[in-house]
Order: sequence, then structure tokens, then C-alpha cells
Amino acid sequence: MVKKLSITIDIGTTNSKVSLFEIASGKLIFRESFQTTKKIDDYGELFDLDVIWDRLLEILIKIVADHPGDIDSINISSVGEAGVLVDAGGQVVTPLIAWYDKRAAGYVAELSQEQKQRIYEITGLPAHSNYSLPKIKWLVDHLELNEQTYTWLNVPDLFSYFLTNRMNSEFSMASRTMCFDLQSRSWSKEVLEMFDLAELIQFPSVIASGEVVGYTTTGNVSELAAEEISVRIAGHDHMVGALGINLHDKDLLNSTGTTEGLLLIDDHPFLENKSFQESLSNGIFTNPNYYTLFSSMPTGGNAFEWYQKFFSIDQKEFEQDSRKLYQRYLQNQISLEDPVILIPHLNGSGAPFKNGKSRGLMYGISLETRREDVLLGIILGLCLEMKYVATCFPLEQVNRVVAIGPVVKNPLWVQLKADALNKDISVVKIEEAVSFGALKASYKDFDYELDYQVVSADPNQVKAFDRLLDKYSYLYESKRFLVDDNFHQSFFDSRDSQNRCNEAKEIFFS
Repeated sequence: MVKKLSITIDIGTTNSKVSLFEIASGKLIFRESFQTTKKIDDYGELFDLDVIWDRLLEILIKIVADHPGDIDSINISSVGEAGVLVDAGGQVVTPLIAWYDKRAAGYVAELSQEQKQRIYEITGLPAHSNYSLPKIKWLVDHLELNEQTYTWLNVPDLFSYFLTNRMNSEFSMASRTMCFDLQSRSWSKEVLEMFDLAELIQFPSVIASGEVVGYTTTGNVSELAAEEISVRIAGHDHMVGALGINLHDKDLLNSTGTTEGLLLIDDHPFLENKSFQESLSNGIFTNPNYYTLFSSMPTGGNAFEWYQKFFSIDQKEFEQDSRKLYQRYLQNQISLEDPVILIPHLNGSGAPFKNGKSRGLMYGISLETRREDVLLGIILGLCLEMKYVATCFPLEQVNRVVAIGPVVKNPLWVQLKADALNKDISVVKIEEAVSFGALKASYKDFDYELDYQVVSADPNQVKAFDRLLDKYSYLYESKRFLVDDNFHQSFFDSRDSQNRCNEAKEIFFS
């Protein structure tokens, strides 16, 4: 009997969802979402593995019980960087540190500039505590794990292991660990040695997105053992979403959610010094024939959560505020000459100055500032930050910018993005980008139509955004003095930096 259905699992930073699809049509049969539970320890923030796994398992068991004999596969995607160590007996021996947790920052700070550059040459990643390897070092030191060899499993690796008793990783997930050699496609002993972990830590073999890890018949979940369901790792959620919208090698993807990301795919990695200096992240795409150039902006939709909490309003009021601003913007009732501007480093900063210590800065508040002015400043800041980051990418190669995620429900945010970049934004109205990407990885003939809406830039607002970017650059560069101890001298040693700042200063105070 041909099995007609497939399950997708998407573990996000804020929420997770389990979906059941008809493979032939992509029709959604069932979905259940739940909060990605977190907890606090003495050092920072953890994902609550026990609660998340119990909830996930409860949903899986229900779906399988309701559709006996019909489910062909379980496909898992998730956030990157987070994972656990498993001992030689297969037992999880560490907590699941959240990807954004900063407890391991000290290990990165101890690296020499030469070591950081070498890490970039090998892994394509700027050394940072967000990635897995510093977390592994922290866990080994603080839990005194020195009696045997331990295996690191990323979140999808771990859940597929729970379901099958088989250990594998996947290329897009492996390339977020800061320990995977992009060019040799192997785990790097040289990088492990920099952290004194070469004799203690190992990783599973790496397979392509959508390949079968194993089957539920060999796993330890008795309620699923009677069903021979294949389990597959789809990969890193941003990359899986890109596959889901058929991203091409001349497209720039703007993936929105709790955070934001910019993603470009190409047939070669970008390992030159410019990319290193600008803290851009390379990786391997869910289609392993391609490499990715990626930059994450740690603040995205979470800025709107902050806005709602700060003003004690609910989602409905936030949406009303956004709609009112959008109508005023379309009617040219909003001036961009002297608005409130937020540098949205509410959770650290991304490229070109990647620093977890960076904090948000709001400029332009006066006694007349209203709540809606603050919201406009937040969205302007998110768009200017994206423009600032986008200048690090080879934009001359980009034919199209594609946006997915919550941004598609906020027309003001989309329009401001188009005006900021001076490019058309192709908004993909698809709720299922990550899920469809997972299905596409597993089923090569899986096909569906994409509903695009093209939002064009307003030439008049483009000029205003160019002027705003000059002001933003001045604030951005000035703020670095408060964060980066090494920036003072390097700034004054750089004529380009001085000229850029002086030009911005003239515009800013004119």
C-alpha cells in the first residue's frame, strides 16, 4: 500500500509546529503548534528539552494513531546551533543551551585574531558564542565531562536519534556548528584542537537534507514502533524555508521571524577577507551542491513583542497601529526627514559588527513623541539595519529579493523594506515555506504553485532612505565606541571610516 501522508516538524525559537500533509497535493491535513519552552539557569537561557520532547511526542503519537498505515515520513527542521552532548551509552548528559545564549562568549574572546581568521577559512563562520562549538567547550568545562568521548547532536539530529536509535547530522545543520570544514565536507580536528576538545568530542556522519536517517521500527518509542515510518533531517530552518520557495542563485532571501536573516546561495563559498571582516556566515545549502552566504539579525519580530510589552498592548492593537501608519505612509503623510530611529540591537548585533554586547539605541525622541512614532522608528530601524547588513552582500549579483515569514502580514514593513533597498520585494504568501522545503527535500517530485506579490520601491522614499542611512551609519559607528574596546584605534587607523563618519556627521547635523 502506498503511504500518502508525511509529517513535518519545525522547532523554532519562540514556537514549534507539527504538521501533517498529503504528499501528492501539499494539502494540510492537521497541524498543532506549541510554545518552545525555555527555562533559566544561573548562566543564561536553556530550551527545556524534556518539556519540548514530551509535547512533540504526544502530538506524533496522536497523528500516527489517527492515520495508521498512511504516514511515510517524519521530516525535522529547527533552529541552528543548539544541541546536546550524548555519552557513549547514548544518554543525554547536558542541558540544551539556547542558540542565542551568551554564556560561552569568554571562550571566543580568548581566541587570537589569527585563530579567528583560521576558523573562518575552515568553517566559513565568524567565531561567535551563538555557534555550537563554544557551547560545547562550556559544557565540557562546567560539567567536567572528561572521562569518555561525547557526541554532539544538533536538535534535529537529537530528535531523529530518539525516534530511530540512529545518529546522523545534515549539511546545513553541521555548517552551523563552527566545527565543519566546508571545502573537505568533514569535521575539523584543527578547530577542535583550538578548544582542547579533539580527544573528547566527536560528531555523527553527515547526510544530505531529506535522506533517511532510520525508521521508527528501530526507535525506543513503543507507540510508533509498529509503524515503519522513515525519519529524515530537513535541516536549518532558514535554509529549509529557502528551498521551500525555490530560491535561485540570483535571489536574496529575507527570512523573517523572531529574528531576521539574509541568505544568498552560490556554487562557491565566500571565504575572502572582506566576508571575514564583515562577519558574514557561510554554510552548505539543503541542496549540498550549493553554498550559502548568510547573516542573521538577532532582532526581528521580537522587536514587536518588546513594543507590545513596553506599551502594554495586545497583538490586535499592534496590528491596528501598523495599519494606520501604513495608510498614512501611502498618503505621504509621514516625513522621513527627522523620524525616531531605533538601532535594533535588542539582542546583540549581526554583520558587519557582530557583537552580543551591542545594545539598542533610539534617537529622535521629544516631548511630542507618540506611541505610533516609536513603532515607526522600530520598523525604520529594522529596515535600515537590513540595508546596512545587505551592503555586505554582493548585491550586484542579486536579481530579486524574496521575503517570507511574518513580514508578509505587515504591508508597512514590506513597503519600507522595498524603499530601503531600492529593490522590488517579492513577497511569498506561503505559510508553509519550511514545511514545503522539508517535503521537497524528501520527495523530489513534490511540486506546488507559489503565490507572489511584488512590492515596488517608491523613488521619492528611496532618496529619503538614503539620507536616513547616512544618519543611521553615524549613530551605528558612534555606538561602537561604547561596545568594542578594539574599535577606537582601528577606527582612527581607517581613513575610510573617518571619511564615512565625517560625511554622515555633516548630513546628520545639517
